[in-house]
Amino acid sequence: MISRINLAANPQKHQKGFSLVEILVALLILSIGLLGLAALQTTSLKFNTDSYMRTQATYFVYDIIDRMRANSDSVVAGGTYDVPDGTSAAAIISTYQSCKASTCACNNTGVCNASQIATHDLGRWYERMASVLPGSSSNLATIGIDAAKRVTVTIKWTERDISKNQKWEVQL
Repeated sequence: MISRINLAANPQKHQKGFSLVEILVALLILSIGLLGLAALQTTSLKFNTDSYMRTQATYFVYDIIDRMRANSDSVVAGGTYDVPDGTSAAAIISTYQSCKASTCACNNTGVCNASQIATHDLGRWYERMASVLPGSSSNLATIGIDAAKRVTVTIKWTERDISKNQKWEVQL
C-alpha cells in the first residue's frame, strides 16, 4: 500500500516520453503547415509564369520598335509597319516565309530596300511571338503609327486560360 500512495502523490515520477495523442496532434499541425507551404509554392509558380509572359511581351515590343528605328526610311514612307486590327498573323508569317525562300528576299544580294526590310522584320517578329507567347491567335498583335510618328503596339496572349492584351505607346 505504501507504493500506491507514493504513485498517487507524485504522478510525474513514472511518466516518461510523449503519449500517442500528443504525437498525433503534433503531426496534424505539421501536416497543415506543409499543406499551406505547398499551396504558397503553387501560387508563386503561377504568378512567376504570368510575369514571364508579360516580360516576353514587353521584350517583343522593344524588339519591333528597335527594328523600326533602324529602318526609319520605311517608317517615314508609311504603311510598311502598320498592322491593323484583324490582320492575320498567319498571313504575315506566310508572306515572310515565301519571300525568304524566293528571290524577293533582298534579291539574294544582301541589299534590301526599306519595304523588304519591313516585311522581314514583321515576319520574323510574328514568327517568334507565335512560338513564345501562349494562346497565339490569328490576331496576335497590332501596330499603328500616327502622323506624329507615335507607335501604338498591342500584343495579345493567354495566361491561365484568360486572354490578355497589353498596349504600349512609343514616340519614334
